[in-house]
Amino acid sequence: MKVITKHLTKEILQATGFVLLALVALFAFFDLVGQLGRIGSRYGLLDAFVITGLSLPMRIYEVMPIAALLGTVFVMSQWASRSEFTILRVAGLSPVRLAAILMVPGIILVAFTYAFGEFIAPSSDSYSREYRATVQHKTMDIRGSDTGAWVRETMDSPNGPQVRYINIQKMTPTEEALDWRIYDFDEKQRLTRVIAAESGNYVDDQGWILQGAINTALPLLENLTQTPIMDRVMVSSPTRMMFRSAIDPSIFGVMMLKPENMSMRSLYRYVNHLEQSRQESDRYEIALWNKAFYPIAILVMIALAMPFAYMNRRSGGVSIKIFAGVMIGLAFYTINNLFSYIGMLNTWPPLVVAMVPTACMLVLAMIGMWFVERR
Repeated sequence: MKVITKHLTKEILQATGFVLLALVALFAFFDLVGQLGRIGSRYGLLDAFVITGLSLPMRIYEVMPIAALLGTVFVMSQWASRSEFTILRVAGLSPVRLAAILMVPGIILVAFTYAFGEFIAPSSDSYSREYRATVQHKTMDIRGSDTGAWVRETMDSPNGPQVRYINIQKMTPTEEALDWRIYDFDEKQRLTRVIAAESGNYVDDQGWILQGAINTALPLLENLTQTPIMDRVMVSSPTRMMFRSAIDPSIFGVMMLKPENMSMRSLYRYVNHLEQSRQESDRYEIALWNKAFYPIAILVMIALAMPFAYMNRRSGGVSIKIFAGVMIGLAFYTINNLFSYIGMLNTWPPLVVAMVPTACMLVLAMIGMWFVERR
């Protein structure tokens, strides 16, 4: 069985690689076509190729389960058509043993997908945004917001927690934040200070160096009476100041990326920040759990390909089986994205939202195996 495992693993990995290459090439072509309106007016053809190339790692991560499914379906169909699998069944190969053999290439692909999705794809997607902003001589806009990025920071004090709201409008590719507005509230939710600054650069373990900062100190209003307030509003002249904060550029960077394109480390860190500042974190928790379960779906996709090995020539040729595999892969991709949005709208537990698509495919694989064994 070691020889069979080695041979089958080699063929599945090779077939998956070829399918992955074809799918990624197709996505790259569509990405280039989508940039035709910007080539020549915003950047050149070479820049378009670079931007497309930087987006390919994320495409590889997204289509890996589908590629694994199609590659395994192709190999299983080939073995069935050449009667190799029939010989193995006669020799005593059980479905459980076949599943164990198929898990070997599956675990290899899962490990590759985890590493790719955690280290290569998020960095490449971030570089793609930075490169696009650089060649167009633009700053990076905050995704999905006309008012910039808003971050809440909670600070402990002897009298109770104090709250600070930080707003920036844009960021440059060098992680310089532009157009600052900072609002400090005391433990009684009274606005005590407003800071406006033109730009800010982060210094590790210290905070932000704000340029052109105007510090406005506000008097405390103890009660709403007609008694004149003797304290004055103190406004400083524009100056360079050190603004100490636990918020670093990575937190602002989250606002510019889709949660699905972030690494699990960044998502986990941002979810903790949202929970500490008592903000809603469901969307990022769903993205985090999806990142955790998405590579495992490769094992389920390979299990879905098992019934194709039990189908003889009369069940259809390889092309029909590949078409069925494509439909199953598209169904998984659609259900996975659909449940993320439905779960977010209905505030379902993030773990359940991430597990349901994979669980549905696993049930489908079990039904398929039961059907072919019953025949």
